[in-house]
Amino acid sequence: MRRKPLVILLTILSGVLILGSLVFLFWSYQRAKTATDTRSQRAQIVQDFVQLGLERSQAGDLYAALEAFNVAIAASPDDAPQAYYYRALVYTQMERFEEALQDLTTALEQQPHFPQAYAARASVYLSLDRPASAVEDLNTAIQMGLTDDARVYLNRGLAYFQLDMYDLAEKDFLKALSLAPDSVAAHFNLGTLYLKMGDNDKALEHLDKTLQLDPNFAAAYFNRAMALAHLDRREEAIQDLERFLLMPITYNAQLQAQALLERLRSGKPLEPTE
Repeated sequence: MRRKPLVILLTILSGVLILGSLVFLFWSYQRAKTATDTRSQRAQIVQDFVQLGLERSQAGDLYAALEAFNVAIAASPDDAPQAYYYRALVYTQMERFEEALQDLTTALEQQPHFPQAYAARASVYLSLDRPASAVEDLNTAIQMGLTDDARVYLNRGLAYFQLDMYDLAEKDFLKALSLAPDSVAAHFNLGTLYLKMGDNDKALEHLDKTLQLDPNFAAAYFNRAMALAHLDRREEAIQDLERFLLMPITYNAQLQAQALLERLRSGKPLEPTE
C-alpha cells in the first residue's frame, strides 16, 4: 500500500505530460493554420489587385494600373511574380525601361519557368539597345515552349538585325510571317531588311504589302521610296516621299526625306549609302 501514492503521482504526471503534449500540438496547429490563413489571404490580395491592375491597364489608365500592381506586390513582395510581370509591362508602356527590367528580373527569380517574362524582358533589352541579351532571353523563351507567338520571332529578328546578322534576321522574320501572314510588322521588317541587303525587288514586295495592310504607316512610304529609287522608278519614289512629308514625322525624318526628294527631282544619282 505504500507504493500507491507513487503510482498515483506517476499517473498524475503522465496525465500532465499528455495534456501538455496536446496543448503544444494544438498551439502548433493553430500557429500553422494562422500562417496558412495569412498566406492564403495575401495570395487573395495579390490575385484581386492583379486583376484590378489588368482591368485598369486595358481601360488605358496606366497610373491606376500601376497603383494596383503596387498594392499586389506590397501584399507579398517575395511571392508575386505575376504582379511584377504585369507592372513591368506598364513600365514598358511608360518607357520606364530600367524599372521594367528590374521587375522582370524579379519575376524570373521568383518563377524561373516563365517564358512570357523572358520574352518581355527581351523586348526591354531591345529598347535599351542590348540586342545580344535580347537574343539570349528569346532563345530561352522558345526553349520553354513559346513557339507559336509571332512577336517572339519578330523581336529576335530585330535583335539579329541590330547585330548585323541578316541571314538569321531573315529566317526569324519569315517564321513570324508564317505564324501571322497579315502581320504589318513582319512585312515591314522584311522589306527593311531586304532594302538593307540590296534586294530591292523583295523589299518592294513586302513594303507594298505593308501599305496595303496599313496605308498610314509613314516609315513604309520612305523605305518604299528608297527601294523604288534604287530600281530607277523615280517618279513613283517622288510620290511616296511627297506623301511621307505630309504625314506626322520627326524633324530629322523630314530633313532626310527632303534631301532625297531634291536629289531625285534633280536627276542626280543616289549616294552609295542610300
